[in-house]
Amino acid sequence: MASRDRTRFPPTKVIGKSYMTRGMIEDLERRGVLGVGMARPPPEGDIEAKPNHDEVVVFRDFFIAGLRFPLDPVVVEIFKLFDVYTHQMTPTSFVRLNLYMWLSKTYKQKPSATGFARLFRCHYQPKTVFVKPNEDAKATEADPQFGVYTFAFHTQLPSPVVAYRSRWGAWQTMWFYHKVPLEGLSGTHPLVVKEIGFLPE
Repeated sequence: MASRDRTRFPPTKVIGKSYMTRGMIEDLERRGVLGVGMARPPPEGDIEAKPNHDEVVVFRDFFIAGLRFPLDPVVVEIFKLFDVYTHQMTPTSFVRLNLYMWLSKTYKQKPSATGFARLFRCHYQPKTVFVKPNEDAKATEADPQFGVYTFAFHTQLPSPVVAYRSRWGAWQTMWFYHKVPLEGLSGTHPLVVKEIGFLPE
């Protein structure tokens, strides 16, 4: 993980209102981006993510960047290796995951979490948000727990010239839930969390 030598504000689990609607999800289903019945918008008015036991939090622009479910097992292993979850990532993370998977398969190399880690590091991108506990309260600065990690090339390695989208606008306002398959007798999935927690210090 990257260094966080900067002014720290209190952490917040507030992600803010989602503008993702059922109609938007159905449009993604019709276009084959999402499986039918696999995603749902958060309830109206929710400003904190509360996924079910078989759901992860995702953002619409993750799918523009190339995310698809079900996840390749190697992608799950990469997330486990870096100890991160989907809700903590940025859209650019999925651009780089796709780049690695495509290059590996193009050159008939078996993709792996360790192979990915030789090329990429998990980079912390600090952000500050303003949070209001209610409409009448004064907004205060806080450190978000969402969308703060990205996969970046190791600085000592040669890397492709950036020719893809790196600014995504207000992508964090389009969050929703997506189901993942639970594993065997454990009834769990490595990317599912019981509750959205705070980032490690």
